Amino acid sequence: MRDSDPVDSLLLMRVGLYFGPACFFILTALWTKLLVEGTISTGVFVVLVVANVPITLAGIALIYRSIGGTATLLANTLTAAGDIPPPPSYPNQDVLIAQGKYAEAAEYFRDHVRVDPADCDARLRLAELYERHLADPEGAEQQYLEARRGSADPRRQFTATNALIDLYRRTGRRDRLTVELARFAERYRGTPHGEAAARELKELKAEARG
Repeated sequence: MRDSDPVDSLLLMRVGLYFGPACFFILTALWTKLLVEGTISTGVFVVLVVANVPITLAGIALIYRSIGGTATLLANTLTAAGDIPPPPSYPNQDVLIAQGKYAEAAEYFRDHVRVDPADCDARLRLAELYERHLADPEGAEQQYLEARRGSADPRRQFTATNALIDLYRRTGRRDRLTVELARFAERYRGTPHGEAAARELKELKAEARG
């Protein structure tokens, strides 16, 4: 059985639960109205009520396929038609974060990167915890730098550099912000991101000159 089968079954069950009774009720109400108005005979009414079942099932199948196709399209779009693997998950840490236990989650991530120092996604998650929840900008900076140095993936390098720029901007470290903006503007020259970095760098230099 495919791994997605339980999810597909749950989706089908939900579509049937929410759409099936409503569809059956609406159709029955429509046939009843036509019967009362004399538009259809009692025999036709009975046939139509019986036909509610296959009509409802067909509607459920149509909606299920539509939702399933949309979900697949969205997933493929987000992962470049499946060529980009989804980011790794960290169940223990995610549970602790959901519970607001940020220090414990950070400890789990520290243990993880000690065992697997090449896991740049874990370093990025740890840096985010340091920055947003643990008031440790130095720790966040270290992890962002390690993630960028340890990965040849352009997406992770982009994420780490962009995060460093945001961090330095928030903490007022104009010296480091200038360095990272220059790096970013050069690396992504000719792109909207690179042009925005170049503009901000120019403004910083103008402010520094007074």
